[in-house]
Amino acid sequence: MNLIFNSLVTMIVRLKIFLSARIAVVILMAFCCPQGVIGSWWLLSRLQVSSALFDTQMLCGGIPGLARKQREICEQHPDILLSVTKGARIGVSECQAQFRNQRWNCSTLGSGASVFGSHMLKVDSRESAFLYAISSAGVTHAIIRSCSRGEIPNCPCDPLRRGFGFDPTVGGYSWGGCSHISAGVKFARQFIDAREDRRKDARALMNFHNNRAGRKAVQKKTRLQCKCHGVSGSCASRTCWSAQMEFREVGRLLKRKYEGAVQVTMSNQMALVSVDGTKPYTKLDLIYFESSPDFCAINKSLGTLGTGGRRCDRDSKGVEGCAILCCGKGYDTRRELFAEKCSCKFNWCCKVKCKVCREWKDVYTCKHSI
Repeated sequence: MNLIFNSLVTMIVRLKIFLSARIAVVILMAFCCPQGVIGSWWLLSRLQVSSALFDTQMLCGGIPGLARKQREICEQHPDILLSVTKGARIGVSECQAQFRNQRWNCSTLGSGASVFGSHMLKVDSRESAFLYAISSAGVTHAIIRSCSRGEIPNCPCDPLRRGFGFDPTVGGYSWGGCSHISAGVKFARQFIDAREDRRKDARALMNFHNNRAGRKAVQKKTRLQCKCHGVSGSCASRTCWSAQMEFREVGRLLKRKYEGAVQVTMSNQMALVSVDGTKPYTKLDLIYFESSPDFCAINKSLGTLGTGGRRCDRDSKGVEGCAILCCGKGYDTRRELFAEKCSCKFNWCCKVKCKVCREWKDVYTCKHSI
């Protein structure tokens, strides 16, 4: 009898958790994402989804912004939702890290109801291109990692990473382990590009391209890791496998592609071609239609916050310098007291003891527009 009672209690608790999860998602979407703003899988970056608390299969039908094909993928592979959520957050974080010292610093990602949504993406600029690429890269990176850790079942090994291979730096080797890069790229492509499948206009083509550029960046930033076999470390043979680099390397690559992005237009043959016709673009390049807006002033329609109040470096001549970051508006100076660890000593065994040093420093912030 006690066993039956305990089982019933457990079922009720689980049901309560699942319903609470579903209600929490609905409430979150109602407050952070008003009607008319929802419409992108990027909203997943705001959800703290945990496999221990959420029934991911139930959530597939409860999250606004997912296209029909995305819901189908989610239902077929419910664990993929966790990876997509992680990847979306990785993309947001890396975008903010790469642009932290520039006039546009991804500040619209952390504010507003739509994450990227209805603000910056109104303009098909190079910033929009970077957002698509870094988000696609983040999801791709997260899915590959989840496959490698066994968190997503039925991730096939890459058929091209079998048998023997050759690399100029290590010579001949045999493939070992299981590479999930192809499987991760495939999952990410099916999920991310699903929203663009129903559209065949110029903007959809641009989004497709930049999504693919993000995935290509992840594929490019892989390295060959090898292990030697032989008597006394003779390395008579090698076993190698493909490993992902840190996502920061992917972010740096896409930042360089952002700086060299190609402006395109739609040709009479319904293809995207560069505006000046002199710079053809590759699958790894970022492309855009419109010039970037002015990020110096507040623009509520685009969600840009201006540079007023941002910290700057008075002595720098770079983009983080007050002369450039403040857009010629000037800057304010104030004194702040900073506390830092100093005079650190290692005590055997095994602690590091430090003093706390305090120092007054000048802090420079850009003036707000009048």
